[in-house]
Amino acid sequence: MADTRGVFSLSRVFARAKQRTWITPEESFTQLPPAPTPNTGYFGGGNPGPLSTMDKVTYSSDTTAAVPGAALSVARYSLAATGNSTAGYFGGGADPVLTTMEKVTYSTDTTAQVPAAALSSTRYMLGATGTSTAGYFGGGSNPPNITSTMDKLTYSSDTTAYTPAANLSGGRHSLSATGNTTAGYFGGGVSSSGFGISTMDKTTYSSDTTAAVPGAFLTTAMWGKGATGNSTAGYFGGGIIQGVGRVPTMDKVTYSSDTTAAVPGAALSAARGYLAATGSSTAGYFGGGSEPSGGVSKMDKTTYSSDTTALVPGAPLSGARVRLAASSARANALPTETTFPIINLKGQSAAPNTGYWTGGEPGPGPYLSSTNKIDLTTETTTAVPSANLPDSTYGNAASSSPAALYSYGGQMPGGAKTTVSKLTYSTETYAYATGTISQGRLGPAATGKSDAGYFAGGGAAPTYYSLMSKFSYTTDTSQNLPAGNLSVARATFAAAGSPLAGYWAGGEYPAPNTHTSQTDKCTYSVDTAQLTPSAALSQSKFGVLATGGTTAGYFTQGYSPSISSVSTTDKLIYSSDTRVTVPGAFSTYSNADGKGGIGNPSSGYWGGGSPTITTVNRVTYSTDTTVAVPGANLVTGRNRMAAAGARSEGVTFFKPAATPTSASSGGVPNIL
Repeated sequence: MADTRGVFSLSRVFARAKQRTWITPEESFTQLPPAPTPNTGYFGGGNPGPLSTMDKVTYSSDTTAAVPGAALSVARYSLAATGNSTAGYFGGGADPVLTTMEKVTYSTDTTAQVPAAALSSTRYMLGATGTSTAGYFGGGSNPPNITSTMDKLTYSSDTTAYTPAANLSGGRHSLSATGNTTAGYFGGGVSSSGFGISTMDKTTYSSDTTAAVPGAFLTTAMWGKGATGNSTAGYFGGGIIQGVGRVPTMDKVTYSSDTTAAVPGAALSAARGYLAATGSSTAGYFGGGSEPSGGVSKMDKTTYSSDTTALVPGAPLSGARVRLAASSARANALPTETTFPIINLKGQSAAPNTGYWTGGEPGPGPYLSSTNKIDLTTETTTAVPSANLPDSTYGNAASSSPAALYSYGGQMPGGAKTTVSKLTYSTETYAYATGTISQGRLGPAATGKSDAGYFAGGGAAPTYYSLMSKFSYTTDTSQNLPAGNLSVARATFAAAGSPLAGYWAGGEYPAPNTHTSQTDKCTYSVDTAQLTPSAALSQSKFGVLATGGTTAGYFTQGYSPSISSVSTTDKLIYSSDTRVTVPGAFSTYSNADGKGGIGNPSSGYWGGGSPTITTVNRVTYSTDTTVAVPGANLVTGRNRMAAAGARSEGVTFFKPAATPTSASSGGVPNIL
């Protein structure tokens, strides 16, 4: 019988170890399988009371039960809620009127106050929705005042800030809200004049701005509706019409066209108002509220595929209540799975500890195809002719997989490139990748994670782009991400990121000599970008260089119209989306347009910037200090080149390029 099970003996182990053909611990990697996000919804607070009750709806069984450990610490009603894949946030409410924000952690079914996330002002009867990274709480009342205020809650730091540009188009209370990954929709309510309205406001997350969308107005002026939805549509159910009373009406907002229409088949099982709603990617759950006879515990389920609604007898709330709020890990087009990076079981990387500078412009004359390699262990740089680009290019951008560097865009003698060049580390050779990009661009910026590169922006006056594109390393294909587009078209800027998100900072606008400090963040799990003011650079500039580790990115040098070339270094802290200037990490020289940042988990390297500058600097992340590293200087001075390495930024831990075969491992699985 053939030995197919990888049976081995200790003598074989010793022999393999002696011959150094056994698998070392450093070559052993694992990756946790994708984990489903909680398939549940949470309904909290309400009246009569006020109440602190938290009920949990399990979607798979359509059953509901009170969860005492998740009860609110402050009983209240007329609050609002939203959340991400791990937690729900319940904010505001009365009685009395509050700013309190409480966080429900889904994995433990526990709730705690989050003081730094409190609303910017006391209010109740407000609405809330959001993305995987932030929640938006809009409108509400603190008698006698009715407000249009929009507060933004950043989940990574559990902090809330008033966001004036996102204010509603007018003050109102008793409104409802839902949305997808790119925008939130705030519908209906009672205006400051005391009358119900049909207004639908759209909050665009990438720019944190809000505007009324007439085509998406509710079919009738009303208030007290429940709202939820999936990636394509929002559903606003029930409500109260002035002079009519409670209604079962269901209005459906189609996001692609920003239009709203009544959906008779999806009407609630009974007329009611002041209810709450949340749901999954397939169905919405509308719970509680008041009927003409009083408060109810009813739960209706709207199936999105058929636009039908039915009462769910097994899912009523634990008690009748009105003016409650709801959240879920799967509402608002949140992902249904959480993915984990490939990790080394000993916390080490098998990817090469090297980086490559490639292409660029040596000043007047032809563009470069040459590639310089830096060995980050010895801090020495050499020319690698076999790794030269297939064509002479400058103004390109690069990202890295565990096995290869990918160069995007740029300018070659024949014009802007649409080809993607791939430098395979194991052979140190460049070739065209199978995939191309949809738009040739000069001066884009790129970063990425272990399985995909993200590159954005680029162009040349008078045409600039905000386009975000994603290049899959496993399939060598590119796709444009409309939800990931930058908040403004720009070029000659820089990007860095963690395994979870990328940050694009600085750059120049289409208008002549107009530069920016703004930073856009693209969250990889939802491929969505948004302007992140707290991460803006310390000054407006272009020609920025960037590198980083898994916790922070470093953006340095560049050209500022007020002070010409600069050496300033800004540190962007990923966990809080905040920027600090670190004087100890300032560059040892200044330049106008270097690009070319490389790094590993402990240090970052940047170099070049003109035909005469070959200098390479190292920034040490643990101390925020920068020094020149003469042994690593570029072989040829250049600017506007691309750079990346296999251990940079979001690609710190990698699986080896190949697993030993049965000839060297005896068929033993590659695990510790």
